Amino acid sequence: MIVPIQKLIKTTIVAEKKARQLAEIRKDEPTWTSYLDEARQQRQLWQYVHYLVAGVDVQCGEGRERKEVETSRFDLLQSLAEAEWEKAKLCQDISGRLDGAAKQAVSQVFRQALRYSSEFLAMAQDELIRQTAD
Repeated sequence: MIVPIQKLIKTTIVAEKKARQLAEIRKDEPTWTSYLDEARQQRQLWQYVHYLVAGVDVQCGEGRERKEVETSRFDLLQSLAEAEWEKAKLCQDISGRLDGAAKQAVSQVFRQALRYSSEFLAMAQDELIRQTAD
């Protein structure tokens, strides 16, 4: 169960970075502030669950910074939708092994991931339409 939790943490960190990049492109969209808050809370939740399960803090390479490559808004939105879909799949995998409050938390993250994946795909489609119209 440790590996899926580590994957969830890594996926959440990647999604946070993509959302920060998108927030820089479109500072007027309120979506990113609330999304980043939720992603931070999810990352902290999974780090805590990892600590409870493994007895040690997780080491996912958060400190390793790679140079950010210029990426289009469409590509960022697609990547973000993919990351959310991956989170949903990982939550589904982990859900069967949990009970109580942990299972409820995973269920909530699962629903949020599906919702965000759908929203980001719709935003990507709108961006693609906008790009082709220009």
